[in-house]
Amino acid sequence: EDYLPPGFVKRFFPNDVKIVKKKKSEEKKSKKQKPKDQDLISSDDKNTLVPASSGTGFFVSNNGHIITNDHVIVGCRNVTITQEGKYVEVDVIAYDERNDLAILKSDIRPKKFYRISKEDPKLMDDVVIAGYPLGNKVSTGIKTTKGSVTSLSGMGNNFSEFQTDAALNKGNSGGPIIDKGGNVIGVAVAKIEKEGIEGFNFGIKSSVLKSFTNSNNLKLITASRSRISQNQLTSLVTDGTVYIDCWLTISDIEKIMKQSSEKAFYSEYQN
Repeated sequence: EDYLPPGFVKRFFPNDVKIVKKKKSEEKKSKKQKPKDQDLISSDDKNTLVPASSGTGFFVSNNGHIITNDHVIVGCRNVTITQEGKYVEVDVIAYDERNDLAILKSDIRPKKFYRISKEDPKLMDDVVIAGYPLGNKVSTGIKTTKGSVTSLSGMGNNFSEFQTDAALNKGNSGGPIIDKGGNVIGVAVAKIEKEGIEGFNFGIKSSVLKSFTNSNNLKLITASRSRISQNQLTSLVTDGTVYIDCWLTISDIEKIMKQSSEKAFYSEYQN
């Protein structure tokens, strides 16, 4: 049986049947007038915590420190990661809204954790992005994409970021961008979503990440390994990257959906 932290309720789970019953009056409606999922939720249920959106994070210490994006966890009532099929509650111990970074702390001693590159990415460097794009909509397994560094600045000449043609999607946010040695050279953050535009994906540079963690008394282990074996890289990606759930009430979700949000909401909450 799934473990939930105290105060949490199992209600909506990715890839599970939604545990919400129609009201009798709604069952009488014709198929043409089929109500939206949100119409099936009672006012009492609107105050229940549910896993509403997802993101990615990665371990950076053997004491359970995790890095992700600020927009993944901002506004969340609670934040959990998934470990061995169970929800584990984590604490948000620091965040940087401007650079879109956050530090989480769990009680887990991870099997693997990432080391941070001593240098920022260079133009045309090969990269791998690990994470959980589209949440669990496609599958529960971790996913990777490959590409290269295509620019050393982000939108509007933002030199805190760099550009890559390795594919990013909602749910990838907060995931590690790594080089051939498994060193983190960036944190996945955003993409341009417009018809006819491809390969405009952005990461936060490792130097910005180190400045943020140093200012919050978290000293990251740096490395400059040029290459590791495929098996070592696979193990690092699998054991060092985590799936993040942002827990909100239905009322919270309705408010956020009216605004522009970068959160990767589960499909049942999309308009």
